[in-house]
Amino acid sequence: MNDSPPDLPALISDARRIVPDDRHIWCTASETFDSSIVQRRGLLLGGAYSPHFLRDSTAMSWDIPWAVRLRHCRVVVCDQAAHEPLAAWLPLMESVAGAGESLLVVTEAIGSELLQTFVVNAFKGTLPVCAVHPLREQQGSPTTGTRFATPPTAADQLLRIDEVWVRRTATACFPNADNPLSSAAALQNFAIIETGGENHEDQYERLRFLLRELQREAT
Repeated sequence: MNDSPPDLPALISDARRIVPDDRHIWCTASETFDSSIVQRRGLLLGGAYSPHFLRDSTAMSWDIPWAVRLRHCRVVVCDQAAHEPLAAWLPLMESVAGAGESLLVVTEAIGSELLQTFVVNAFKGTLPVCAVHPLREQQGSPTTGTRFATPPTAADQLLRIDEVWVRRTATACFPNADNPLSSAAALQNFAIIETGGENHEDQYERLRFLLRELQREAT
């Protein structure tokens, strides 16, 4: 797509009037030929640790370029735990995978062996997993939340969020209405641009344009 689709810059401008910054603007494929903006409430976190988490392939069920979606996601916030030996994480990884769920690890830093293991599992599809940075605002305060000094051993010890969307610069967590987190004060407004297209390929190129614009502004 060489030229800017005439309707997409206008949609981005409309979305920017709804939310505080581009980290709160996300995009997805519309079920119709039309494009529109819908609003959701969610929790904002930092972006992914590795580009290998962000699969860019129309062969995947989640056809958003340079982004990944985790469903039925267990969330662990940690610092020291992310530097524990890989063996300490295996019980939790096996528990999450056995339950058919996914795993989101939120940490300031992470050991190289653990990060590589997460990447391999995400790539092979043996465990849907992603490691992301905590949210840091301008004053430098990290994401709030209970931090685990050692990895939990079972999935049911962790908060479960229905949908988590991750890209290079930001992560959006969308809890179900019946989730205790759904009424939390930390939830913010998100603008979701649902874009249509003349066909699947056109729709995918429109999504790529949106992601390029949003990533450029957030860099």
